[in-house]
Amino acid sequence: MNPDRTQPDPGGTLPDPGGQGPSYTRRRLLTLAGAGAAAALGWSGTTAAAGGTPRPHAHHAYIGGFTIGEYGLPGLPGIGVATVDAAGRLRLRGWQRDIANPSYLTLSPGRDHLYAVSQLPHGATGAVHAYRIDGDRLHPLGRPRSSGGAAPVHLAVHPEGRFLLTVNYDSGHIVVLPVAGDGGLGEAVQVIRHRGRGPDPVEQRGPHPHMIAFDPRGTRVLVPDKGDDHVHVYDFDTRAGRLTPVGATRLGSRVGPRHLVFHPRGHLAYVTNELGHTVSVLAYDAATGRLTPVSHASVAPPGINPRNAPSAVHVTADGRLLVTADRGLDTVESFRVSPSGRTLTLLESQPVTAKAPGTRWPRDVALDGSGRYVYTANQAGQSVSAFRLDRATGRLTPAAAPLRVASPSCVLLR
Repeated sequence: MNPDRTQPDPGGTLPDPGGQGPSYTRRRLLTLAGAGAAAALGWSGTTAAAGGTPRPHAHHAYIGGFTIGEYGLPGLPGIGVATVDAAGRLRLRGWQRDIANPSYLTLSPGRDHLYAVSQLPHGATGAVHAYRIDGDRLHPLGRPRSSGGAAPVHLAVHPEGRFLLTVNYDSGHIVVLPVAGDGGLGEAVQVIRHRGRGPDPVEQRGPHPHMIAFDPRGTRVLVPDKGDDHVHVYDFDTRAGRLTPVGATRLGSRVGPRHLVFHPRGHLAYVTNELGHTVSVLAYDAATGRLTPVSHASVAPPGINPRNAPSAVHVTADGRLLVTADRGLDTVESFRVSPSGRTLTLLESQPVTAKAPGTRWPRDVALDGSGRYVYTANQAGQSVSAFRLDRATGRLTPAAAPLRVASPSCVLLR
């Protein structure tokens, strides 16, 4: 089952995919909160550690998703533009309607331009759109550019702002696009295709790069590939926009690496594994680009072995908490990050809405720059949920009623 394309299970019990361990009735959830969670954290202050400084909380949110609704669900009109109040509540202001299936969004380094993939259906070549941000409005910049492959699912802009990179899930292509002085995009300067596969006969019949991330120095690119169980590392020429393979680290068999985030100090990376329902901790050698697996943590409470699919992952600016979301359990999770950063402890698993598990599908999770609010895009649940994150305990509590949105798959905060 491909969690991005297959009808979510409507409820009941999730079987163990490997025939190991007990099945899980998804109405059981973990909650660790209050004084107990604070004791588990082993600290009570919220001062940012060296290596990360919280930003002010977001004032705008942009909602991407599917205009041609997946799973037979209604589609959204385009890119949603919302405001964010001081309590973390979202208020929808309007729609940018000139794009099909804007399933993932990102900002320029100056946070004044927005870029969106157009994940077209049925194997069609996708596109990347560029916009100038003007208050509550988005202004298109030039014409969309080809993504160089089928089903672009992620994109990132280099810290210097001169190049944008995207990955195509269906065709396995990585593409480098130049960024013009006005923020618009040029034609691709490089296209690379992954060739690997994995043991899962449905999910891993070919390469499925799912994310692209620059390392803290901006001189390398990391690509988790769900199809071949590896995280690929490339050197990046910041003048020519060229990728050169450095190596690839295998995280296991039938693991399905999906999304990645660096620790604020840059010495570790955290990877969500869509098929393995875990978060892997990898040591990162900035001198060589080598990744070394250190530890793994389940996104499910102890003793539970569900068929689920973790999505995005983020770490607070002080490096003390990690958040992710899980489809199948339909929850948002917080983890304690150990002082060394090398181990994770699950603190809380909170349902993203009151609907039955298996019907909400939180495909994306976003962490506000202040570290105080977390948002989930519940694609099958047709909503975006907002949570307060207690930075002292890791506790997650609803900040507002879910915002009704058709088929959302991404929340971008600014």
